[in-house]
Amino acid sequence: MLKNLLFLSSALVVAIATPAVQAADCVYRCGSNEIQFAPGQAVTLQVVNRTGGRVSLERVLDFEPYGMWPDQTITIDAQIGIGDLSVVFWEAAQRPIEVRLHRPEADTLQIELLPSGAVNDSAVHIVNDGRVMIY
Repeated sequence: MLKNLLFLSSALVVAIATPAVQAADCVYRCGSNEIQFAPGQAVTLQVVNRTGGRVSLERVLDFEPYGMWPDQTITIDAQIGIGDLSVVFWEAAQRPIEVRLHRPEADTLQIELLPSGAVNDSAVHIVNDGRVMIY
């Protein structure tokens, strides 16, 4: 009995200390899978072009590609869990783009597009369960 009780208490400590709980707390310079929204939550996506070049942006299955000028911000309203949400982007001159995610408010995801020397991110995907992934 004592052995089973010790095992259960150890399992409880491990469950409490999991990093998944902390994933939703990242607010600045977040990476893939470090931000999570609640299913059903209304969110505002702010896509900011800081590449110095023209970027095409497309919300998959929602609107045609849209051209973004340097330092331009596009705002997209969405709801988490109503189908997966993907935003795809590419630089007109085909230079690599790096994504930095920020969560300035609980209901806002800022997607900052930056020039990159090696990394080539091309999409941000919000899964039905609210996890935010960079591809």
